[in-house]
Amino acid sequence: MQQAIVADTLVSLTAVAGLLILRGTIKRGEAGSSIDRRFLFGIDVICTMMLARLLWWVSGISLFDTITIIAAGMIPLAALILSEGLLLRHAPRFLKLIAAGGALVFFVLAFLSPQFADPARIYALLLLQSFMFMSIGVLVLTRDRDSLSVAQNRTVGRIGLSLVLILPFAISDYRTDPFDTPVRLSGIAVLFLCWLAVSLGRGNLSHQEIARSFLMLFVSAVAAGVSVAWLAGFDIRTAIQATAIIMAFSILASIYNEAKTTQRDAERDSLLRYIARSTTDSPAVFLQGLQRHALVEGALILDTAALGDFDASFRACFTHDPIRKRSELDMKNAHSHNEQLGWFFEKYDATHVMLVSENPFVVVALNMPTLAASPGAEIELRAVQRVAYLLSQQRAVS
Repeated sequence: MQQAIVADTLVSLTAVAGLLILRGTIKRGEAGSSIDRRFLFGIDVICTMMLARLLWWVSGISLFDTITIIAAGMIPLAALILSEGLLLRHAPRFLKLIAAGGALVFFVLAFLSPQFADPARIYALLLLQSFMFMSIGVLVLTRDRDSLSVAQNRTVGRIGLSLVLILPFAISDYRTDPFDTPVRLSGIAVLFLCWLAVSLGRGNLSHQEIARSFLMLFVSAVAAGVSVAWLAGFDIRTAIQATAIIMAFSILASIYNEAKTTQRDAERDSLLRYIARSTTDSPAVFLQGLQRHALVEGALILDTAALGDFDASFRACFTHDPIRKRSELDMKNAHSHNEQLGWFFEKYDATHVMLVSENPFVVVALNMPTLAASPGAEIELRAVQRVAYLLSQQRAVS
């Protein structure tokens, strides 16, 4: 039994970590929309249940068991609220009554003694969650796809995909004498939901790619669990626990990587938003605002007075390309252009330099070593250069 508690604890802890990563991803965005608030409410409910359950296992304090049951009874209501927001339609009235009534009933039942209420209370909670998840699945499958955009249909599809795992995995949480599972697997389902939700920011990933990635991760975790069990001489029960732990931490790592990728994409998008929202016609004000942007923080604006170490051949470096990169510099070529650029990059510890004005002559030095690995970011940087250059040309004409 002690091994089961250890496995349950580790899987639940990874689920909480995944939920917190998802919560941070939503909060970093513009978390003021109705969908974001519904997501955050659902995350908070599941986090409360997971943390209260962990504290109940560790401390044995009955208050945490009470909180666990209250939160578990609210999960169907949170799922229904989220599904209504995603589908842009109201759920049938009887489903709302069942979800809200179930949450109220289990709020009351949570304060009853386990000796008096269980196992009837456990089976009733399983029945409520199973019915509501299946009903939400029907709503997702029968939705009016024409009334939703492509992005909205993709979101609903991915959240609906998580229902495939949530219900069967959640059943393993209801451990009773006739159904003594080796490990509670709801944490795995929660992690998969987090993975799908975090990946919503990447529209280039299809449902099939997500499913294949999860299948590959699942097969790898099973192979790792079987290998460890064979080497350590585990029995079947312990092997399943080891496999679940490996899978949980593997999905958590994928969620973290996906969240970081989404964050980097958002930062690049914010650079485009800066261009779109800029209302100034002054190139100096535009560049000063650019200096404060997180993606290009620390950029140096250098005019003719600051470039006294460089001669006319430095200006000629930008004849064919207004943006020059340190990675493309050929120092074997003794041409004066290369010497000038090499000295510039070394003096200002820069990886890129872009021409933003010819009259007066102004360049911007940037230290962005990750830009070479991101073609999308480089294109956006060229858009920034073009806007700044056109502003300078307009100012020169006027």
